[in-house]
Amino acid sequence: MNNDREDPLVGEIRYELMPGRFVKWDEVSRIVLNLDRVCEKVEALVRAGEAERAVTLYEVFLAGVYDKIEEADDECDLAMLFHRLVCGWIQARQAAGNSAEETVRQLLNWMKNDNYGFCNDIEKDVVKALDARGRRLFIGHFHSRVERAMAAQATGPAKAIFEYDNSLRLPAMSLKDIFESLGDVSAYSSLCERLGLSPRDCEHLAQMEMSRKHWAKALEWVEKGQTLKPARNWHNEDSHSLEQLKPEILRHLGRKEDALAMVWGGFEKNPNAFAYEQLMHYAPKAQKTVWRQRAMAVAEKADLGNFIPLCVKAKEWDRLAQRIHSAKPAELEALSHYSTEPAAKGLAKKDALAAAKLYRALGLRIVNAGKSKYYGEALAHLAKARDLYNGSGQTSEWSAVVEFVRTAHSRKTGFLTSFATIISGKPVRSPSYAEEAQVRWKKLTS
Repeated sequence: MNNDREDPLVGEIRYELMPGRFVKWDEVSRIVLNLDRVCEKVEALVRAGEAERAVTLYEVFLAGVYDKIEEADDECDLAMLFHRLVCGWIQARQAAGNSAEETVRQLLNWMKNDNYGFCNDIEKDVVKALDARGRRLFIGHFHSRVERAMAAQATGPAKAIFEYDNSLRLPAMSLKDIFESLGDVSAYSSLCERLGLSPRDCEHLAQMEMSRKHWAKALEWVEKGQTLKPARNWHNEDSHSLEQLKPEILRHLGRKEDALAMVWGGFEKNPNAFAYEQLMHYAPKAQKTVWRQRAMAVAEKADLGNFIPLCVKAKEWDRLAQRIHSAKPAELEALSHYSTEPAAKGLAKKDALAAAKLYRALGLRIVNAGKSKYYGEALAHLAKARDLYNGSGQTSEWSAVVEFVRTAHSRKTGFLTSFATIISGKPVRSPSYAEEAQVRWKKLTS
């Protein structure tokens, strides 16, 4: 199969990869979807007994995907496809009876020569694709590198993994990924005993034990990680999940009251939507109303940024509306649209005036920041504010918004022209694709 005509699938691979054509970020996922379909055809060859043919096709496919990164805006989807293809290539070689030594050698060379990060974290996937011999060789490679690096360095007490030289740190991190993927608690913990244990390691070990339903052992790792956390700055070896794992472990150990007390303590310290959801999960069914009331009483002390999504989650619309009415416009405008937009939608039929204030804030937040790219969204928000103000009999409030925009943004003539449509009461019409194209054309050619 030395030329494309000998195998029609080579032509399909090249056709879908479109070599020489640059792919914008919003097109990458569609192209990868098409490439996935070709990948399925190659995978089917292995099942049909044509493993040798599949090996050749995988190699053409891998090289093509790797080259495509130079012609694509976004590499994430391509990297995921690359991982799938590598695993398929391994399985095809094994089905074809190729030697494990050569498979692992070529794989390690791919990883060594990778300039785009496509092989990042690939150990987790390929170790499961390798057969028993290939797995031993693959793990043995990283184990040997760790041993050589340790022998070359002065012995001393165990420390954080990021404090080691790369000659030791990188293969050790690969081994950790492999052992985590395989769920090998013994191998992972033994490596940590030699090199040092971090809160992140404890999180991974706890999760591995949880997957085996070894709840008592999982709790030991969580508590060990919690003890380590305040000892130093762990940087990327810290863990923010230990506190989330512990109540689930306690619940499985029959310590439901302890689990509830723990999540309640976390909610009291930082009342937010996630903490509320967790609290309701652990609250006994017969007592959920009581715990909801307790939670909302505490939530009153939360800052506005946390209070709004919390109320949306709990559907506490009256309580939310009261807080909105008492807030200053500048406070609402300072909040992210991720929290205020769902709240505005939820309040629209509950308290029109509160919803109007949020839509006002959503619109003015964009205009005040001068984000002209999003003026269309700002106008849509202000149109909703207009309708809600007028519908609730607060026409003077809407007039105040109009006067503010005209005065504060008098130099934004383009925006004010569009805003005049809002003032007139006409519905907002989004520009067509052709109209948007004409605007871009004028900007580019003026």
